[in-house]
Amino acid sequence: MNILIVGQGLAGTIVSFKLIQKGHSVTVIDDPSFQKSSLVAGGMVNPIVFRRLTKSWMIDELYPEFIKTCYDLESFLETKLFHQKPIYKIFGKDEDKFWQKKFWDNELDKYINEQPQYSPISNFINTPFGYGIVKEGGWFDIQTLINTFKNYLSQNSSLAETHFNISTDLQFKSGKILWKKNSYDKVILCTGSYCANNNYFDKVKFKNTLGEVLTFKSKDYNGNNIVSKNIFILPVHEQKYKTGSTFSWDYTDITPTEDGKQEILEKLNKIADFNFTIDDHQAGVRPTTHDRRPVVGFLKDNPHIGILNGLGSKGILLSPWTANQLIQKIENPEFVIHQEIDVNRYYN
Repeated sequence: MNILIVGQGLAGTIVSFKLIQKGHSVTVIDDPSFQKSSLVAGGMVNPIVFRRLTKSWMIDELYPEFIKTCYDLESFLETKLFHQKPIYKIFGKDEDKFWQKKFWDNELDKYINEQPQYSPISNFINTPFGYGIVKEGGWFDIQTLINTFKNYLSQNSSLAETHFNISTDLQFKSGKILWKKNSYDKVILCTGSYCANNNYFDKVKFKNTLGEVLTFKSKDYNGNNIVSKNIFILPVHEQKYKTGSTFSWDYTDITPTEDGKQEILEKLNKIADFNFTIDDHQAGVRPTTHDRRPVVGFLKDNPHIGILNGLGSKGILLSPWTANQLIQKIENPEFVIHQEIDVNRYYN
């Protein structure tokens, strides 16, 4: 099939890649004026919900597909993207006992080590009550993925960097979609937080959140693993670290704020004691929904128009599996998308 993808953030990139893998033809429209939350995201891979110490939703299905997709992408793009690293979850008082209890109660043996650790992580990280280890954590380099895949699309004349308005720029004729005199079988919207302004999916209850992240360098600290306690310290390229993130539901624009910066620094100073210099301060809007589940599929009354959105803060783990769900629906109209992510939950 000939598929038109709107948006080349994380969702658009993953579904485009998987469609190409399956032998479909894709054209990707990417509006350069749109801010991509994917280019701000830290990229931490964490299969656990720390607050309740449970598995992330559907993780036993999501994680194997994530790993397979990483391997396929790295081979296809000849670029290293996933850097597997343990996550050191710093405990508060008595959290070590909670950790051990939930290890068994929630069947977490695939993802975490049972025994709390009490030896120092680093002379610069405070762990007075010990820490637990998530053994299946890591960092996925989302920015390199998007930029490298963008180059691939451009080299293959499959990328159009232009403004796009689905309400006015598409025509429908004889079961086909027309855009700039070209014909497509399906159009899939992967426009992140901008989809909230879309007439076709106006019943989807988006509840987007603004997040802010700092990038810093330190001559003192040289930790190579991920540290987490109400905030993350994530080692990335060139001896740099990302730290954050904030969550704000009430925002007027996507400009980084001094309040957000101070919130991150206050949390960082509670667990870390080293000198550093801030290289960058970024903000982005996470596309999330009222029930924190993705929105995937095609409208019943207009099966030519699809959506892949609402991936939120766990987008890197969710995107490969959700893209598979969408593609199975494209290839087999009788396929039933998982009911918790089906876009038609808002229209039934």
